[in-house]
Amino acid sequence: MATLGTGGKHETTEWEDILREKGVIPEKTEEEILEEQLGDFVEEVAQTYDPHAKKTVEELDEDLDDADSEEERILQKYRDARINELKANSLKPRFGPGLKHISADEWKEEVTNSRADAYVVVLLLQDGIESCTLMRQNLLALSTKFVHTKFLTCKATDAIKNYPDSKLPTVLVYKEGKVLANFVGLDKFRGLRTDADDVEWELGRVGAVESDMDERPHSEDKSFNLRRV
Repeated sequence: MATLGTGGKHETTEWEDILREKGVIPEKTEEEILEEQLGDFVEEVAQTYDPHAKKTVEELDEDLDDADSEEERILQKYRDARINELKANSLKPRFGPGLKHISADEWKEEVTNSRADAYVVVLLLQDGIESCTLMRQNLLALSTKFVHTKFLTCKATDAIKNYPDSKLPTVLVYKEGKVLANFVGLDKFRGLRTDADDVEWELGRVGAVESDMDERPHSEDKSFNLRRV
């Protein structure tokens, strides 16, 4: 709401709000509310948008060729940061793409005693269960995207004797031999509609993958809600 007697785009004044309370002018329609939310979102994106944030070193080099002295200083800073990021990533262990299936005998080596600088995501599953097949497909997709995270599968009853099918699939997240998170079944996600984005969001929240998502995918919120890219 703007201050009395003023009004920017899509803003209401105190006087307009008073008139609405008195019933002199009608309440805003749902379309008007959505339009305002869209305007706010676009304005926020415009203010925070960084055209260089996701450029590669090669793209930054091309921009440097045509830059003036001030732009060159800014672009060089981005270029240096990108090179440092690439160097850091080259030192990280690489596990993907792909899921590695392990037996109970391999659990200690692959999970408990895994590298201290790596996250381990383990899917407990059983053959012939639709939800397990779905989760396996989603984690396979994420293993291609996040190659520095170790993705494993293990037959549930090999890992835990008599582990009930009703708790499958179960996803465990380890770091330095400790369980950081566990997801039992698909209730935390979207049931049999769960996709790789849903799983990425939850794994990103515990740090297991370096996701750039800043909003939960497939939000059911009826208000105007866009996922930023």
